Amino acid sequence: MITKIILGTAQFGLDYGVNNKKGRILKKEVFEILNYAWKNKVRILDTALTYGESEKIIGKFIKKKRVPFKIISKLPKANSKTAGGFFSESLARLGQDKIYGYLVHNFKSFLKNNLIWDTLEKLKAKGRIKKIGFSLYYPQELKYLLKHNFNFDIVQFPYNIFDQRFAPHLSLLKKRNIEIHVRSVFLQGLMFKKPGGLSPQFKEIRPKLEFLNKVAQDLNISMAALCLNFVVLNKNVDKIIIGVNNLDNLKENIKALKYRNRVKKIYNNLLSLKDSDEKIILPLNWN
Repeated sequence: MITKIILGTAQFGLDYGVNNKKGRILKKEVFEILNYAWKNKVRILDTALTYGESEKIIGKFIKKKRVPFKIISKLPKANSKTAGGFFSESLARLGQDKIYGYLVHNFKSFLKNNLIWDTLEKLKAKGRIKKIGFSLYYPQELKYLLKHNFNFDIVQFPYNIFDQRFAPHLSLLKKRNIEIHVRSVFLQGLMFKKPGGLSPQFKEIRPKLEFLNKVAQDLNISMAALCLNFVVLNKNVDKIIIGVNNLDNLKENIKALKYRNRVKKIYNNLLSLKDSDEKIILPLNWN
């Protein structure tokens, strides 16, 4: 199941996640993380121009170690005139002449400038990008793309025990041979918070979090193993993006994959914990 894992790299260039007390990871440790990931068969990195120094650090690592990671980056807010320039900037920072995937990162910007898509399709036709697609937040964005017959290869969106909004669309995406990448499996660290220490805005989720803690305890696994394997067990999910705060964090997540069969026993119970309150399940709504 390690082949399902994509290493998220937002923490390489930004202070990221509600449970991240250390902030941005130092370059030395980033190199250790990337080294360990490669040795343990993680082959794809997920980054973006808006992730601070992330692309540059990845580029330096690849140049130094000559390790052929596949890279997925993302187009920030753009129009048809600036999209090509942003793509070239990402390639320069990464030290690459082509990349595996390139996703539209700002859907509102895309709606105003549909011609952005023409730019990405041309870059794909030239062999500069293998797969193009979208990084989404809302199911209605996906519905728009499907309704208007945009021909995309990859879609990325949040999916975890609490946030299952995209679940009804997974089988259709699979039928269309669209690669499904999911992120936020730990809900940006919310899953690791102690239920008693939650801020008032998360009070409604507290009973569910207490239940998950008890389940993890009963199964004798970590909360990370519970959350990660919940997503692994969904056969429609092709890739899972996980971000880490340090090397030990990555080691724990890789080790967690071996507990899939334990989580399988209570998989249906976990499906029933989905929540629809976007103030809780969407980090962009957190205060």
